[in-house]
Amino acid sequence: MAELSTREKLILAGMEEIRSYGLQGFSLRRVASACGVSCAAPYKHFTDKQEMFTAMVDYVNEKWRERLRARLELHKPVEETIADIAVDNVAFLCENPHFKSVLIIKETGLDRPYAGAAVGISIPLKRLFIIYGRKHGLGREELRSRIFIVRSLVYGSAIILGSDEGPHEARTEELRAAILAALR
Repeated sequence: MAELSTREKLILAGMEEIRSYGLQGFSLRRVASACGVSCAAPYKHFTDKQEMFTAMVDYVNEKWRERLRARLELHKPVEETIADIAVDNVAFLCENPHFKSVLIIKETGLDRPYAGAAVGISIPLKRLFIIYGRKHGLGREELRSRIFIVRSLVYGSAIILGSDEGPHEARTEELRAAILAALR
C-alpha cells in the first residue's frame, strides 16, 4: 500500500479533529501536530480552514464514488439498486467512522459555497430516486418523503452499527428489507 501524501494525512487528521472538537473548535495547529508537521504545513496545501473542509468533503465523495461505481447495476429494478447502494453506504460509513464527522456536520460557520460541498455524496442516489419517482408517478413531496426515509435509515443505521462491534450481516439484511418496504 502506498504511503499517504502529507495532504491526505492532513485531510484525515482534519476529519478526526472535526469529530473530536466540531467545526467551531477546529484547529489547524492541532491537525498539523497530529501529522507531525509544522503549523505552517497545512497552509502549503490549503489557503484556510474553509478550503480544507472542502478538500475533506471532496476526499470522502471521491472514496464513495470509487466504491459506488461497482454498485451501479442498471439491470436490476431501481428499488433494489437504491437498497443495495444504501446498505453499502452504511458499510462504507461503518468502515470509515472518521468520514461521518464530515458528512453529518452542521453548516454553521461555513461560507455558502463551502457549505454546499457536502451535498455531493448523494447525487448518484438522487438520480436513481428521480428514475424511481418517474417509474411510480410520484409527486415532488412524496419523492422527498421517501428520500428522507431512506436517508434516515442509512444515517441512523450507520450511527448504530458504527458503535456496535459485532457482525452486521443480519442487521444489514433488515436494513435492506426496511428500505425496500419504504420504496413500495
